[in-house]
Amino acid sequence: MGEVPDLRVEGLTPGESVGFHLFRQLTRWVSDGAGGWKPEPTLMHGWALYTADASGMVSAATAIPSEGTSLAVGPRTLFWSARRSDDPLIADQSFAGESLTLDNDRTLAFRVSRGSQIIAEKTFGIDRTRASMTRLDVVTPGLVGAFAAPEGADRLPTVILLHGSEGGSLAKARSEAQRYAEAGFAAFAMVYFAWPYEADGLAVPASHHNIPIEELDRARAWLAERAEADVGRIGLVGNSKGGEFAMVGAATYPWVRAAVGCVPSDVVWEGYGDVFSNTEPGARPPLGEFSSWSWQGRPLPYIPTYGDKRDGFLDNTDRYDRARAQFSNEARAARIPIERTTADLFLIGGDRDRTWSSGPMVSSLANAMDAAGRGDQVETFISPTGGHYLCGDGLYPHRLWQVDDPSVFAPNIDDQGRAEAAAWEAKIAFLNRTLAAR
Repeated sequence: MGEVPDLRVEGLTPGESVGFHLFRQLTRWVSDGAGGWKPEPTLMHGWALYTADASGMVSAATAIPSEGTSLAVGPRTLFWSARRSDDPLIADQSFAGESLTLDNDRTLAFRVSRGSQIIAEKTFGIDRTRASMTRLDVVTPGLVGAFAAPEGADRLPTVILLHGSEGGSLAKARSEAQRYAEAGFAAFAMVYFAWPYEADGLAVPASHHNIPIEELDRARAWLAERAEADVGRIGLVGNSKGGEFAMVGAATYPWVRAAVGCVPSDVVWEGYGDVFSNTEPGARPPLGEFSSWSWQGRPLPYIPTYGDKRDGFLDNTDRYDRARAQFSNEARAARIPIERTTADLFLIGGDRDRTWSSGPMVSSLANAMDAAGRGDQVETFISPTGGHYLCGDGLYPHRLWQVDDPSVFAPNIDDQGRAEAAAWEAKIAFLNRTLAAR
């Protein structure tokens, strides 16, 4: 976790071609034919054909593939480019998966082929809990989440991690915190709301509305009691809805030294959840009372988004864009005043985002900073053909559940995978640089 295995083979004949094959079994949810869903174990296969260098070595981190599930260069390529076994691109490579059994999604198999013969193989684990880590669950009435840091660390740069509209859970928070801890940070992954099926009794809201911004300050106060954390060097890292949270937090608190918004928003949107499932106009709460965020007990101004209504829109991005256009006065009031921040910003977006317009919203945030004379505080990473899924570490194969769409407005799955891997590395470099000791 937080590291990429070094996939390499030595002792080859210089100039010979070998295939690298990476296998991982994940679970897809498919229709059960009766209106429900059922789990389907799915073997994912990433492969590439490489040529051994003059020393007889091939490293997936640096070698240039001539064929494969992607022609990108990099240690994460075989991970994010993996495809399902029925994909035509790997049909003639099925021999590489023969007699292979993987019993969980954290165990991977690496095989090397010469022609159609397997000449080497090794299994290894990812996302494992490392013993040399300090890990704590935080469950209090005002703060819930998970903390992780390298064991025995002293005053490390510190990050507060903010999940998106998928909601949080302690299991997900532990995983995120450890991922950043292994990258060298003291990390607190906050659970600020959780859907009922994942809450498991946590004292957090079951819907996303009027979440107090002050939770960030409570997290900082808790971190101040940890020897591993340096609260003079705190960064906020938010994904999607959490990116909106990170931007609001950066514009509010001067102690935020850096903020990463991955597919964030430039405005505050209406809240959502079970308490607001009735979309009839008469059943909606009065305008102004159902924001995503609150400050000092008052909802922040927001753009209404038609409650939980989904019918009649091309996709979720269309739904948000129409709301912004229809409620233009509210949109002006809901703009996040990001130019107030003293933090450095790293903003990641996709111009083919079909969840909301993250590419344009990243540009809007950057433009606001530039207009205020603070453009030097902002770095942007916008994928012109990527969508919403740019916030992971580049090890997850999105083709597990995504399929190619010929529309010029749909994300390109391969470009998105490549961008996600690059964005992860750029994000970690940004945090290391901006949270460095002064």
